[in-house]
Amino acid sequence: MPISINRKLWYDGPNYTADSVIINPIAQKILLIKRSSGEWALPGGFINSEEDSFTAATRETKEETGTIISDSPILIYKGLVNDPRSSQTSWVETSAYLFIVNELSEVSGQDDAIDAAWLPLNNLPKLYASHDEIVARAIDYLSCRSLINIAEFSENYRNINGGHMQYDKIIATKNDHSVFIKQTSTRYDDIKRNRLRQYLRKEAFTMSYLRCHGYSGIPHRSILRDDDTFIMETMTSNEGWLWRAKNETLDAYVKSAKEKFDELENIPLPPDTFDIESSRDSFIKEGWASLDEQKIAKLRELSLGFLDRLTPHSQNIAKKLLVDLPALLNAGCRHSDIKKLVFCHHDIRQSNMAWHPKHGTKLIDWSWSGPGESGSDITSLLIDLHKSGHNISNYYKEINLDHCLTLMGFWLNHATWPYHGDDTLRFQQFLSALSAYEIYTTI
Repeated sequence: MPISINRKLWYDGPNYTADSVIINPIAQKILLIKRSSGEWALPGGFINSEEDSFTAATRETKEETGTIISDSPILIYKGLVNDPRSSQTSWVETSAYLFIVNELSEVSGQDDAIDAAWLPLNNLPKLYASHDEIVARAIDYLSCRSLINIAEFSENYRNINGGHMQYDKIIATKNDHSVFIKQTSTRYDDIKRNRLRQYLRKEAFTMSYLRCHGYSGIPHRSILRDDDTFIMETMTSNEGWLWRAKNETLDAYVKSAKEKFDELENIPLPPDTFDIESSRDSFIKEGWASLDEQKIAKLRELSLGFLDRLTPHSQNIAKKLLVDLPALLNAGCRHSDIKKLVFCHHDIRQSNMAWHPKHGTKLIDWSWSGPGESGSDITSLLIDLHKSGHNISNYYKEINLDHCLTLMGFWLNHATWPYHGDDTLRFQQFLSALSAYEIYTTI
């Protein structure tokens, strides 16, 4: 790569670094170095071409503090950092590892560190660049570790069903404390499991980010135990949590959810780097942009098989939708530029929301989250509620019609995809498109 003109970083484009977050939880201290600028920072540095990020983190720690670490690294962050050396043409992306140690080793500032010390976690100075945020992620991880103990030493395990992503889902209980466990299944090949692992990491890292930013719309604790296992607090019906809306409390249910969506839209988008395409891009690419004449013909064929399962009202809506497809396709392929994108959940439906009359709304399954249009999440929820038979006419003003149209194309295209076993998922996607269409043409 060419050397950057400003000479502050080595390369144009991404410059990859690795950082070590070394914490003794018993002493409640963290190992930090002092840079030549006088700022305290995490041990770390640039990754050499012949090494991976973990090797770089341990090497830099030894070079800067004299401490040797090698056991049980926990990746807690991977992505952009707000480094003062970054510019529009060159920037820093780091991988940060948490190391949990039981001793306070002798340390001294070495190499390009003028000092090194164990400092108390409850009285830290302002740290270099984005290191404060990285340390906050590490502290969040430590605060959630007790969930792992419940999961591993529970007295009772109960398998549960539900959701479209193919994970094994378990409720584990120990001493009246329960956790929800989501694991990649051994039923799938390595390619499929690796994809599911990517979603788990995104969910875990996003929820940690949100907790560190004080977001109230998620469970208090969740943790990624390993690449294949995500653990979260349970919110059960026995505790008063509802996972489906009820007519008698619909207004409170919708208002509570809208408050959480609005709060989310005001949180900065996370800087994490994930190997998963943006959901907004997927909605566009896998929606109207992919519906050609062949797929439209497939939709017409599928609808004939679906009609017998629909109510007379929904049958009429389906027939109208099929007639309107050319006009909808033309409208759906015209995407106006959005000047400001906000933080969205992007997979809002009743099964991903728990509501409590006293505690409000908690959102789960953040693997689709990312940038989107304002009003996307409340639009998704209202479509799902309409699909379930609820009267949402009082909330029409909340609907983002552009996003409603986008989701309609996404669901219609996915309804044409091949499937294994029964066609339940494809039928549900078709029903979601019908609900979006009815709302779109009613407002």
